[in-house]
Amino acid sequence: MKDACRIIIDDIIEGKISTRRDLEVRKRQLCRELKLSRFMSNADILEYASEEEKELVSDTLKKKPTRTKSGVAIVAVMCHPHKCPHGRCLYCPESDIAPPSYTGEEPAALRGRMFEYHPYVQCFNRLAQLKKIGHPIDKVELIIMGGTFPSRDLCYQEWFVSQCLKAMTDFGLILDNNAEFEINKKLIREFEKDVVKTYPPNDYVLIEDIQLANENSKVRCVGMTFETRPDYCKKEHINRMLDFGVTRVELGVQTLSDKLYEKVKRGHTIADVIESNQLLRDSAIKVAMHMMPGLFVRQKEDLKMFKQLFSDENFKPDMLKIYPCLVTKGSEIYDMWQEGIYRPYNDEEAVDLIVEIKKILPKWVRTMRIQRDIPSTLIEAGVQKSNLGELVYNKLDENHINCQCIRCREIGHKKTNENYALEDFRLFKESYTACGGEETFISIEDKNEESIAGFLRFRIPSQNTFRPEITDKTALIRELHVYGNMIQIGDKNPSIGQHTGFGEKLLMEAENLAIDNDKDEIAIISGIGTRNYYRKFGYERKGPYMAKKLI
Repeated sequence: MKDACRIIIDDIIEGKISTRRDLEVRKRQLCRELKLSRFMSNADILEYASEEEKELVSDTLKKKPTRTKSGVAIVAVMCHPHKCPHGRCLYCPESDIAPPSYTGEEPAALRGRMFEYHPYVQCFNRLAQLKKIGHPIDKVELIIMGGTFPSRDLCYQEWFVSQCLKAMTDFGLILDNNAEFEINKKLIREFEKDVVKTYPPNDYVLIEDIQLANENSKVRCVGMTFETRPDYCKKEHINRMLDFGVTRVELGVQTLSDKLYEKVKRGHTIADVIESNQLLRDSAIKVAMHMMPGLFVRQKEDLKMFKQLFSDENFKPDMLKIYPCLVTKGSEIYDMWQEGIYRPYNDEEAVDLIVEIKKILPKWVRTMRIQRDIPSTLIEAGVQKSNLGELVYNKLDENHINCQCIRCREIGHKKTNENYALEDFRLFKESYTACGGEETFISIEDKNEESIAGFLRFRIPSQNTFRPEITDKTALIRELHVYGNMIQIGDKNPSIGQHTGFGEKLLMEAENLAIDNDKDEIAIISGIGTRNYYRKFGYERKGPYMAKKLI
């Protein structure tokens, strides 16, 4: 490993490696040539660089600066392998080393396997890696992956989440004490050695206690995401998720056809999707939907489905992941493909379809991901190119198509025709109905609406709310986000982005809008680590929310 890392360092300094693609190609070559037992990480490479060399190679090794351009560091943690509560869908990969819907070879799954799926060790190790390659980590979005996490028993769920929060808080203590980074490696080794395969471990902590500790940690959980099926996202599931600190839920929707659900053995209906979407929104939780084009239909039908997704008020997700159906060995759809019964999209067809989808996206949705992380070596048929998203964005640029989604316009991503100063940014509002309620997307954008610096999701809930904290006089804030390269907590930002007062401006506009709608209270879905931010504006804990009386 040391020899390979030294070769990479020398190649970067000599200019032989200058891009992410160069780096990944060279890593693969060295893995084959030197017969390494595992793929080297960027953090591994930095271990063998001198202090002077670190300065020269760190920019190249900062693998995905976009992980913090959106304002937070993403930490994905995988739960232990388990059986799906309903069985297997036709397209689901077969694996006994990973949770349902994963092959075990995806980056998050590989990290999970490396640390025997222990939540503390996974989370701590990922923080160490991000810190090592130069990413700020004081604001963390925790994503708990692995099939349908809310289907696991309650004790496991609570243990898993509390261990992730404990890892962040412990890591924060190390930073707070300005301890040498070697302590981090020692901690990781100790947990690798003593990892507990059952739960609860001896270091069990109460979820309420660790949440309170994390509120003031150097590494704070500012957002928490669960993946789940719509039929495991009912009132009892949502209540538990809120207790844990969840702020976003990713629903595996895949299609909008009950006929297709039955054909692929999905095990739930469109009614489940509609119900879960309404319950989540009326609980102030953000909703992302995973969609799977190419399920026994072609481009025309899929484009129609996406148009329905953003025009039918039963859906209208806040965020979107587009995962074209892939064929892997062991899945039922693999047998159908071999028999000629099923044909997935190829690379070109998928790019063309997603470009058309991007043309119709509203300004209040964010495209989170295009294409699964499944390695191309495991894909028997379907999209083979791992850089599908890059191909889509290249074609959008070539055809001078400006997608209006948040991801394509956020500062840090968007190339604008002008260089905008702080005074060039304005408040904009767009309202739409969704799930029986009224949504207002309040954004701060440049005067020409080319780029977006921040936004707030305001909701007047439907008449079917079920949380005791939310009455007919309560308005909801489901998300408040300011973009730009992540600024550490307490610092000021002289340029566009975080800590420029945009958050306060959006919050004040939401309060005025609530009063205009005859509401006397606002409840905010707040990440654990952002509760203190809202306290500065007079908000106090009310169950899982931060709430404020307006009148």
